[in-house]
Amino acid sequence: MNIEDHLKFKEGKPAVLTVRKTDQLTLLAIGLMKDQVLKKHKTAVPATLIVVKGAILFGLGGEKIPLTAHDVFQIPVNEIHHVKGMDSKNIFILLKENNTN
Repeated sequence: MNIEDHLKFKEGKPAVLTVRKTDQLTLLAIGLMKDQVLKKHKTAVPATLIVVKGAILFGLGGEKIPLTAHDVFQIPVNEIHHVKGMDSKNIFILLKENNTN
């Protein structure tokens, strides 16, 4: 599977593709167009973000963390954050560890 071929970029809301989902993990590919925002939210489980293409701005608290292609970021559990696309097309992978017991 080619992730970029399967992501459906569109105005208005982020593109989300479930690559794999098991009891232990969820692997998502998320696409954002320029200035598109993945609204404020938080994760209750450990999650790792990997930028595949483009650049994003990761907002955490009052901090804005720039991430570019091939950057890896550990998302803090239970911390409100948001993500903004900076280039014309931005793709990142989100790996969530569902079973933390």
